[in-house]
Amino acid sequence: MSRPSVPPPPASARWLRTGALVATERLRPAVGSSRRRAVCGASRVLTGLGVRVAVRAPSAPWPRAGRDPGLLLVANAVSALDPLVLQTALPGVLVAGHRDRIAGVPVPAVAPVSARVATALRRGTPVVVRPEEQPTGAAALGRFSPALFAAAAETGAPVCPVALRYRGAGDPPATRSTVATLRWLGAAAGVVVEVHLLPALSSAAATAEELATLAEYAVAAVLEAPSPAPATGLAGGARREPARGPATR
Repeated sequence: MSRPSVPPPPASARWLRTGALVATERLRPAVGSSRRRAVCGASRVLTGLGVRVAVRAPSAPWPRAGRDPGLLLVANAVSALDPLVLQTALPGVLVAGHRDRIAGVPVPAVAPVSARVATALRRGTPVVVRPEEQPTGAAALGRFSPALFAAAAETGAPVCPVALRYRGAGDPPATRSTVATLRWLGAAAGVVVEVHLLPALSSAAATAEELATLAEYAVAAVLEAPSPAPATGLAGGARREPARGPATR
């Protein structure tokens, strides 16, 4: 005998629960390392919002984490909660140029300056950079700044493209407002964020402009969106699963 399905709570109830969740995170005492607080806080908030994170592993393994230099991760920007998704899928990463707290969760950050990013990479710390300009639309892809890719070219850090796709309940609001994004998630149900880890790009003998162009094309291919980069003649916690199917957190 099949069990009767339980209807999801109304949007108003989910929105109230979202507000209570964020308030609790803001009042939570600072216990443990900043990395642990970021990972645990991100997981709590996304779970409380009913968001599942599905990580798709790259076809070729990335270089070992914690190496010197660290990995420069390049991800598209979809919503204000992207850094929480990245902390859940890739614990311990620094996010270049974001606010200190998102939905009450402190997320480790680094200034979006090439010298600061290079210093973090030399310490073996992975850093995430996102588009300098983000157009509206969840499938749109902004321009990656070659200035931050200079840190990879200088240190020899591998460049690892990451494509984020939100599934279910319509597209996220085309704004970087945390409140608007929380309101959307509070009214939605069954949202899944796919985190596609794409094959790493070698920065050996590559210029910052070449790395930015190749990373844009790699992410655009997953999003099925046109890359904003001009043609240059260049050749082209979450559970990891094979690329043939998503895994849910």
